[in-house]
Amino acid sequence: MLNFITDKDKAIHAALYVLQRTGPADFHKVFKTLYFAEQYHLKNFGRPLTGDSYHAMKYGPVPSFLYDVFKAAEKQESPFQEALSRSVVFNVVRDGNKPIVTGLLAPDMDELSESDIEVLNLSIEENSALDFVALVDKSHDSAWNKAENKEDGEMSYFDIAEAAGTSKDMLSYICLQAENSSSRMI
Repeated sequence: MLNFITDKDKAIHAALYVLQRTGPADFHKVFKTLYFAEQYHLKNFGRPLTGDSYHAMKYGPVPSFLYDVFKAAEKQESPFQEALSRSVVFNVVRDGNKPIVTGLLAPDMDELSESDIEVLNLSIEENSALDFVALVDKSHDSAWNKAENKEDGEMSYFDIAEAAGTSKDMLSYICLQAENSSSRMI
């Protein structure tokens, strides 16, 4: 599976950036906005935005690390200490069944590159007006379909890029980037 190392600081500040631009939003809207920003970044720059591990859930892709952080912000507890410690920059309240998240800090713009901001703005512009059903339909792409029936539901960054219509040359480059990313862990 083609995956990257999650840049947790960037994931937090990308979410804060989305919330700064859109105002309070439900988890679903934030997660789908980030998912499409990941796709745009892969397609145009050959690397993911955050590297967070996306899972094919019933209503579309969900970034694993940020989901843990948002749940920790909502419940004020988590089995994951890092998620709990990073959750203090978000506030989550329920509007019926819908968890609404608010950023409590401005994003640190030093954590986001020009290309990161470019794809975040593009995703916000294209997706902020879409309702829940439209975001579900749009995010149930070929990458989601491939991962939906897998036991762990984890989506491959190769499949995410491919679903965005990424060129074969860029897909090859993304594979090389993933290999280099994983070799830095050792």
